[in-house]
Amino acid sequence: MAVSYQWSATRSRSGFLTQRGLPLFLCLFAAGLFLALAPDTMSALHDRWTELNGTYSHGYLWVPVCLGLVVYRLATGFYPVRPRLMGVLFVGFSAAIWLAGFVIQLGLLQQLALPALLGSLIVAGFGWPALRLTLAPLLGLYLAIPIWDIFTVPLQNLTTVVSTFAIAQWSIPAYIDGYFIHLPYGIVEVAGGCSGLNYSLVAIVLALAYGQQRQLSTPMTLLAVLVLLLLSMVGNWVRVSALILIAYYSEMTSSLVTEHGLFGWAIFCVFYVGFLVWAHRLKPYQPKASSAAQFKATASHQTAPVSPVVQLVLGAATVVIAIGTPWLAQQRVQSNWQMPESWSALAAPGAPVWQPGFHHYDLQFTHQIEHAGIELTLGQRVYLEQTQGKELVGYGNRIAPATDIVQRDTRELDSGRTVQVLELNASGTRRLVIWTYQLGEATAVTDVSAKLRQLQEWLRGRSVTALFYVQTPCTRSGCEAERAALGENLAVVDAWLDQRSLYAPPSRQNAP
Repeated sequence: MAVSYQWSATRSRSGFLTQRGLPLFLCLFAAGLFLALAPDTMSALHDRWTELNGTYSHGYLWVPVCLGLVVYRLATGFYPVRPRLMGVLFVGFSAAIWLAGFVIQLGLLQQLALPALLGSLIVAGFGWPALRLTLAPLLGLYLAIPIWDIFTVPLQNLTTVVSTFAIAQWSIPAYIDGYFIHLPYGIVEVAGGCSGLNYSLVAIVLALAYGQQRQLSTPMTLLAVLVLLLLSMVGNWVRVSALILIAYYSEMTSSLVTEHGLFGWAIFCVFYVGFLVWAHRLKPYQPKASSAAQFKATASHQTAPVSPVVQLVLGAATVVIAIGTPWLAQQRVQSNWQMPESWSALAAPGAPVWQPGFHHYDLQFTHQIEHAGIELTLGQRVYLEQTQGKELVGYGNRIAPATDIVQRDTRELDSGRTVQVLELNASGTRRLVIWTYQLGEATAVTDVSAKLRQLQEWLRGRSVTALFYVQTPCTRSGCEAERAALGENLAVVDAWLDQRSLYAPPSRQNAP
């Protein structure tokens, strides 16, 4: 993007400090304070940015570049300073998005809100013209946020097709089974890391930085991005094809078969040098004489300086939001939750053989109970507090492996609660499992609905969640006897949920 710059429209140091320096300080102070009070968000990004040969290992290099450009353009760019109250509202909206991500422990949503929050702070302190001037580096921040993994599988498929075509041209005997290439001496897998997504992201980053350094126009910068992106993809195809050839001719003994991180970057550097040779022909942006005259004419008609009082008031509002949002998130955590008295109504705890695949919970309750001649296990996994990697609804938690599920049926009980009835076949043993997520006073059985219900209950001051389940082995396929014992409407399960409610008093005092 071609942008015109000067030190300041205010021309004096005192004018700069009041018109640019004060809102710039308040903007950076509010953003820094927000991140300091929300360490979990940055911790998750840190983990991705420090992965060896990771997809987002460019984060610690790219983010300072983008933030430096934002500060530079705010300080030296030519634009009228016009703080907007709407920006304060946008700050609140961005903070609310982050808060929602914190409550439902969706780290990606928290991270996506950060550049939007910074852009909102710019609107509040400087106005819309300043946002337009800094929009490119603000959007560039999203290249360091792990939202691009959706392209891993398409790039992996494309790499597999190209590499198998390449080895066919070399007449290498191989059997292709999806992402696995069976050679006479071993198997080579085109894994997710072979997709080349990391090279593609670094290519975009380098091309954007090159366009900024050369002061290329927007179309020329986009052309540079497209060319280097294509070169990075071709380089990755060369890398994977070369590794397959090395694996074949070395009979899988070469160290590159297992350790090829530096090998990939060496090939990338070769293609990047070729890009630099080509891109040197691109001409920097040169404004026309009429544009320069219009620039000077605009500079002579500046708006009235903004009162420091107005800037302080708007800045103070954004700082309050920056402090208040993480503080509110921490204050609403129910660490002082008390165990309901109704929980003592059930039988003594037991030690069942089968366990659901849930981890990192705070409390575990398991009870053996007999009902209608059937031995049942009632279980609960309670999460008093949730953080990244320690949440009820997460990738690492599942009631049972998908391969074990024979039949699945979602039921709504008379109380309005939702449960899911599963018939499992685990290691040759048939098992009937009835389960639900307990989210405050609500229930859900799907991940999306559970996240939404969790947010609603958190706003009502009920943040404790749990997994509730009833399970029993079946005497025969279909689990007809066990289903009949529990009843068609599962009223007994409703009663047990009353007794194991996290907050609400039980509507039924005694389980059937």
